Amino acid sequence: MAAWFTVVAPLLPELIRAARPMFTRSREPSQIPQQIRELQDAVDHNDQAIKTLAAEMDQTLAALKQGSAQLENTLQELRRQHFDQERRLRRLEWIAGASGTVAVLAFAVAAYALAR
Repeated sequence: MAAWFTVVAPLLPELIRAARPMFTRSREPSQIPQQIRELQDAVDHNDQAIKTLAAEMDQTLAALKQGSAQLENTLQELRRQHFDQERRLRRLEWIAGASGTVAVLAFAVAAYALAR
């Protein structure tokens, strides 16, 4: 619910200005046709503003969807790289353990050979 508000928030002042036309304040019956024209003009202006906003929101949503897809692809690639790094680390740990074992055995054999 809050996601759409963050998109619309920068446009709120324009919407409020468009939705608050300055009408003729007189209550005389002769002013009614002018007030009706002003209301029709305001409706036309609001209609255009709403259509413009809807088009901009469509563009924004399309950009957000594209960004979301790119982010998902990036996350999948990072997960794959993480898995590869973990596998490589396990392999290196095994090699280091085997190397340490061989070094200890070599030291033991050398110590035994020197002791004899």
